Amino acid sequence: MATPFAEFANLRMLWQQPIEAPASLREGLRAPVSLVVIEAYAELSPGGDGVDAGGTEIGSQSVTGNLTRWATVPEGADWLDAGSSWAWTDTGLRPPGLRAGEKLEAWEGPLASLPTASTGTRGWLTLTFLSPQGGIDALVAAEAGDEFNGIFAGGR
Repeated sequence: MATPFAEFANLRMLWQQPIEAPASLREGLRAPVSLVVIEAYAELSPGGDGVDAGGTEIGSQSVTGNLTRWATVPEGADWLDAGSSWAWTDTGLRPPGLRAGEKLEAWEGPLASLPTASTGTRGWLTLTFLSPQGGIDALVAAEAGDEFNGIFAGGR
Protein backbone atom coordinates (compact mmCIF):
# COMPACT_ATOMS: atom_id res chain seq x y z
CA MET A 1 0.00 0.00 0.00
CA ALA A 2 1.36 3.40 -0.99
CA THR A 3 2.16 5.96 1.69
CA PRO A 4 0.01 9.10 1.99
CA PHE A 5 3.08 11.09 0.86
CA ALA A 6 3.31 9.31 -2.51
CA GLU A 7 1.33 11.89 -4.47
CA PHE A 8 3.57 14.67 -3.09
CA ALA A 9 6.92 13.02 -3.92
CA ASN A 10 9.42 15.63 -5.11
CA LEU A 11 12.82 14.00 -4.67
CA ARG A 12 14.45 11.18 -6.62
CA MET A 13 17.70 9.62 -5.46
CA LEU A 14 20.04 7.15 -7.13
CA TRP A 15 21.73 4.62 -4.88
CA GLN A 16 24.47 2.27 -6.02
CA GLN A 17 23.49 -0.80 -3.98
CA PRO A 18 26.41 -3.24 -3.58
CA ILE A 19 25.32 -6.67 -4.78
CA GLU A 20 28.44 -8.65 -3.91
CA ALA A 21 31.99 -8.24 -2.69
CA PRO A 22 34.87 -8.53 -5.16
CA ALA A 23 36.11 -12.10 -5.39
CA SER A 24 39.72 -11.05 -4.87
CA LEU A 25 41.87 -7.94 -4.68
CA ARG A 26 43.27 -8.81 -8.10
CA GLU A 27 39.83 -7.97 -9.52
CA GLY A 28 39.95 -4.53 -7.91
CA LEU A 29 38.24 -3.04 -4.93
CA ARG A 30 34.97 -1.97 -6.56
CA ALA A 31 32.13 -4.35 -5.85
CA PRO A 32 29.46 -4.82 -8.51
CA VAL A 33 26.43 -2.63 -7.88
CA SER A 34 22.77 -2.53 -8.74
CA LEU A 35 21.30 0.91 -9.47
CA VAL A 36 18.28 1.67 -7.28
CA VAL A 37 16.03 4.70 -7.65
CA ILE A 38 14.38 5.93 -4.45
CA GLU A 39 11.59 8.51 -4.44
CA ALA A 40 10.52 10.59 -1.46
CA TYR A 41 8.48 13.49 -0.27
CA ALA A 42 10.99 15.98 1.10
CA GLU A 43 11.05 19.42 2.64
CA LEU A 44 14.23 21.36 1.93
CA SER A 45 15.39 24.27 4.05
CA PRO A 46 18.45 26.46 3.64
CA GLY A 47 21.57 25.12 5.28
CA GLY A 48 25.20 26.13 5.29
CA ASP A 49 27.71 26.07 2.50
CA GLY A 50 29.31 22.86 1.37
CA VAL A 51 32.29 21.99 -0.76
CA ASP A 52 32.08 19.67 -3.77
CA ALA A 53 34.70 17.11 -4.80
CA GLY A 54 36.54 19.76 -6.82
CA GLY A 55 36.79 22.08 -3.81
CA THR A 56 34.16 24.51 -5.14
CA GLU A 57 31.81 26.00 -2.54
CA ILE A 58 28.16 25.25 -3.18
CA GLY A 59 24.94 25.95 -1.34
CA SER A 60 23.49 23.13 0.70
CA GLN A 61 20.07 22.54 2.14
CA SER A 62 18.81 20.48 5.07
CA VAL A 63 16.32 17.83 3.99
CA THR A 64 13.62 16.08 6.01
CA GLY A 65 11.18 13.66 4.45
CA ASN A 66 9.64 10.26 4.01
CA LEU A 67 10.49 7.61 1.45
CA THR A 68 7.59 6.73 -0.84
CA ARG A 69 8.84 4.04 -3.26
CA TRP A 70 11.91 2.49 -4.86
CA ALA A 71 12.82 0.38 -7.90
CA THR A 72 15.86 -1.26 -9.42
CA VAL A 73 16.78 0.59 -12.61
CA PRO A 74 16.49 -1.79 -15.57
CA GLU A 75 19.68 -2.32 -17.55
CA GLY A 76 20.17 0.45 -20.09
CA ALA A 77 17.55 2.76 -18.55
CA ASP A 78 18.28 6.27 -17.31
CA TRP A 79 17.53 6.79 -13.61
CA LEU A 80 15.69 10.00 -14.52
CA ASP A 81 13.29 8.21 -16.89
CA ALA A 82 9.64 8.40 -15.89
CA GLY A 83 9.91 4.74 -14.83
CA SER A 84 6.31 3.92 -15.69
CA SER A 85 7.17 0.33 -16.58
CA TRP A 86 9.60 -0.29 -13.70
CA ALA A 87 8.79 -2.74 -10.89
CA TRP A 88 8.22 -0.27 -8.02
CA THR A 89 8.04 -1.22 -4.34
CA ASP A 90 5.64 1.39 -2.98
CA THR A 91 5.60 0.52 0.73
CA GLY A 92 7.70 3.55 1.66
CA LEU A 93 10.21 1.28 3.35
CA ARG A 94 13.86 1.57 2.40
CA PRO A 95 15.54 -0.86 0.02
CA PRO A 96 17.54 -3.59 1.79
CA GLY A 97 20.98 -2.38 2.86
CA LEU A 98 20.36 1.38 2.65
CA ARG A 99 21.92 3.11 5.68
CA ALA A 100 22.54 6.57 7.06
CA GLY A 101 25.83 7.96 5.75
CA GLU A 102 25.18 7.00 2.12
CA LYS A 103 25.82 9.68 -0.50
CA LEU A 104 23.23 9.51 -3.27
CA GLU A 105 22.92 11.35 -6.54
CA ALA A 106 19.68 13.31 -6.26
CA TRP A 107 17.20 15.30 -8.31
CA GLU A 108 14.67 17.60 -6.64
CA GLY A 109 11.67 18.88 -8.54
CA PRO A 110 8.26 17.88 -9.90
CA LEU A 111 8.57 14.13 -10.58
CA ALA A 112 5.69 14.33 -13.05
CA SER A 113 8.02 16.32 -15.35
CA LEU A 114 10.49 13.45 -15.73
CA PRO A 115 12.24 12.55 -17.99
CA THR A 116 12.61 16.30 -18.68
CA ALA A 117 14.94 17.04 -15.78
CA SER A 118 15.50 20.68 -16.75
CA THR A 119 12.83 21.93 -14.29
CA GLY A 120 14.54 20.58 -11.15
CA THR A 121 17.82 20.75 -9.28
CA ARG A 122 20.40 18.01 -9.54
CA GLY A 123 23.02 17.37 -6.89
CA TRP A 124 24.09 15.03 -4.10
CA LEU A 125 22.24 14.06 -0.95
CA THR A 126 24.02 12.66 2.07
CA LEU A 127 21.68 10.72 4.35
CA THR A 128 22.36 11.81 7.92
CA PHE A 129 19.48 9.87 9.50
CA LEU A 130 17.15 6.99 8.63
CA SER A 131 14.40 6.02 11.06
CA PRO A 132 15.29 2.92 13.05
CA GLN A 133 13.75 -0.37 12.00
CA GLY A 134 11.59 -1.91 14.70
CA GLY A 135 9.61 -0.74 17.72
CA ILE A 136 7.28 2.21 17.36
CA ASP A 137 9.28 3.39 14.32
CA ALA A 138 8.21 0.24 12.46
CA LEU A 139 4.54 1.09 13.08
CA VAL A 140 4.98 4.65 11.84
CA ALA A 141 7.07 3.58 8.82
CA ALA A 142 4.43 1.04 7.80
CA GLU A 143 1.97 3.92 7.40
CA ALA A 144 4.09 6.91 6.39
CA GLY A 145 7.31 5.40 4.98
CA ASP A 146 10.78 5.50 6.45
CA GLU A 147 11.72 8.97 7.69
CA PHE A 148 15.05 10.44 6.66
CA ASN A 149 17.16 13.56 7.12
CA GLY A 150 20.00 14.66 4.92
CA ILE A 151 22.05 17.43 3.37
CA PHE A 152 21.32 18.24 -0.27
CA ALA A 153 24.06 19.99 -2.21
CA GLY A 154 22.63 21.00 -5.56
CA GLY A 155 23.56 23.26 -8.32
CA ARG A 156 23.75 21.54 -11.67
